[in-house]
Amino acid sequence: MADLPKATIKRVFKDAGAERVSGDVPDAVNKIVKEMARGAIRSCAASGRKTVSADDLRLVVVVQ
Repeated sequence: MADLPKATIKRVFKDAGAERVSGDVPDAVNKIVKEMARGAIRSCAASGRKTVSADDLRLVVVVQ
């Protein structure tokens, strides 16, 4: 499975207002994103569909 680039993840956190971002954050984000993707895929399959939708992702993640 492909990982999101570390620099991109750090930039997202900085754009969100973080002054500094620890070096272990990108690895943690990639792990979390993969788990979210797996959950969304399971939701999609349970519904008998092949296309993952934003609704599948919402079932896995609480959107604020």
